[in-house]
Amino acid sequence: MRMEMRIQACLVASNATPSSSLLTRQSDMNLLFLGTSAGVPTKTRNVSGVALHESKGKGWYLVDCGEGTQHQVLHTKLTFHSLKAILITHVHGDHCYGLPGILASAAMGGRTAPLPLVAPKGIQTWLEATCAVTQLCLLFALEFR
Repeated sequence: MRMEMRIQACLVASNATPSSSLLTRQSDMNLLFLGTSAGVPTKTRNVSGVALHESKGKGWYLVDCGEGTQHQVLHTKLTFHSLKAILITHVHGDHCYGLPGILASAAMGGRTAPLPLVAPKGIQTWLEATCAVTQLCLLFALEFR
């Protein structure tokens, strides 16, 4: 089930200075739950994934990316070209196992713009190993923060 609500948000990358923040001004954003189940999906709920969509423009941010998030995005008007950053809260599978699929879809869809990824250090190591083993070739740079 997807729920949308309007929020006032100020999204600042962890450990970022104001000049390098992903978004430093207060702006209206829509919150779209892509998954709210913990640990494992259910028949009616996907695992963790939340889209923060700017109310003006097409830009959006993905907070957590559990397995199946890519499929949930297909049921929205969001595109991987307009994805501004991915933020992973912690290294548990239900928060990050969807990353390789999202990144592969973005690459196969022709994304070339760099993509900021705010995540714990373990995510970078895991993604680099996954890309090497599966021969996942990204046409864009991942900017780990």
